[in-house]
Amino acid sequence: MFEIDADKTIHLTRGDIATIEVSTKDKTTGEAHVFKAGDVVRLRVNEKKDYGLIMLMKDVAVTGDTTVVAISLNKEDTKIGELISKPRDFYYEIEVNPDTAPQTIIGHDREGAKVLRLYPEGSDEFE
Repeated sequence: MFEIDADKTIHLTRGDIATIEVSTKDKTTGEAHVFKAGDVVRLRVNEKKDYGLIMLMKDVAVTGDTTVVAISLNKEDTKIGELISKPRDFYYEIEVNPDTAPQTIIGHDREGAKVLRLYPEGSDEFE
């Protein structure tokens, strides 16, 4: 399962693949922001209420001018932590050029933290 709600909560089953499409508007003009070749878009997932504990970090290098950047997660990326038996929440943020000129696109704001809700998967091992 993979869904993104209007409030930007991400719902994802542990071990599934997902592609998060990132876009934003220019705050001055209201036009679609153009990501430039050489930009880096980073997804960072943290332990809930602990921004110091990074559970996943995924960078995407932009190769050409575009208004949408796809962050693809494979099954290893989404196996965050140990097996779980009930949904578990993490906080996440997405930023552009985090190491050179950081700009947060999605993250903790006036409405609160952005949540990635991870749902359980079955074990791959027989007993």
